[in-house]
Amino acid sequence: KETKQLIKQEELKRLHKAQAVQRQLEELEERQKALEIFGVKLERELRGESDSGMKDETQMLHEWFQLVLEKNKLMRYESELLIIAQELELEDHQSRLEQKLREKMAIDGKSK
Repeated sequence: KETKQLIKQEELKRLHKAQAVQRQLEELEERQKALEIFGVKLERELRGESDSGMKDETQMLHEWFQLVLEKNKLMRYESELLIIAQELELEDHQSRLEQKLREKMAIDGKSK
């Protein structure tokens, strides 16, 4: 009985962690979309396709490089979150296999 409770608690912990990872991935996707929109606008300004003659080229290039750095940072973070999600799936799979093994071991000797 205690073992079942511990298993349930571990499952709940994994579930909460998986939900948190999913939320973070969704937020990350929104930030990436916003950066993409800003990047397109900035690229147009750099090419001279936009009416915005307010900024100088040096400032726009600086913003462009900052944008690229931010995008790379988000991509690394996304990779980390996906690894965590995969780890959670593997832990869940391991837990199910251990439970099956315990059930098989609980069967009496004659039935085996």
